Amino acid sequence: MDLYRFSPITDEKAFITTVQYVAEQVKNLTLQATGNRYPLSYLTLFSHYPQEHQFLLTLIDGLGDVQAANNGLRVALTTPIEAGEQTIAQLRIRQPDPYRTQVGCADLAVGNYAVFKEQYFNAEHPNMRLIERPDYEMIEFFDPDFDVFAYVVSHD
Repeated sequence: MDLYRFSPITDEKAFITTVQYVAEQVKNLTLQATGNRYPLSYLTLFSHYPQEHQFLLTLIDGLGDVQAANNGLRVALTTPIEAGEQTIAQLRIRQPDPYRTQVGCADLAVGNYAVFKEQYFNAEHPNMRLIERPDYEMIEFFDPDFDVFAYVVSHD
C-alpha cells in the first residue's frame, strides 16, 4: 500500500510531475478559501523517506544555487519549472517528517500581508489558521480533501 502520493520520488520526471501537482493543488486550495489565485513565492516538496530525501538533494544540487532553509534546502532554479499558470523559480526540499504526510506546500505572494489578513483571515474560517512565531506570523490554508498546505507569511 502506498502511504504517500508520489513518494518515493526516484527520477526527474516524477520530481517535475510532483512540483506541478503541488502548484495546481495549492491554486485550488486557495481558490476555494478566498476565491482568488496567487503567485507562489516558493514551493516545497515534502520528502518521506531518507533515500528519497537524498535523491532530491542530489537532484536539486544540479538545478541552481542551493542554500540552507527551514527544515531542508532551498534552490533558486537556474531554469524555472512551468507548472500550469505558475512559474516555479524557488523550490525547497523538506526533510522527512512523520507528521507531514502531505505532498508539499507553497508560500503565496499576496503583496501586503496586513491587508490580506484583514480581508481574508477570520479565526472562524474552517480552512485557515494563524501560526505565530517569535519573529513573524503566517496564515496556513489547509483542508482534509487536499494533500498540500499553503501559507501567507508576514515577511518573505
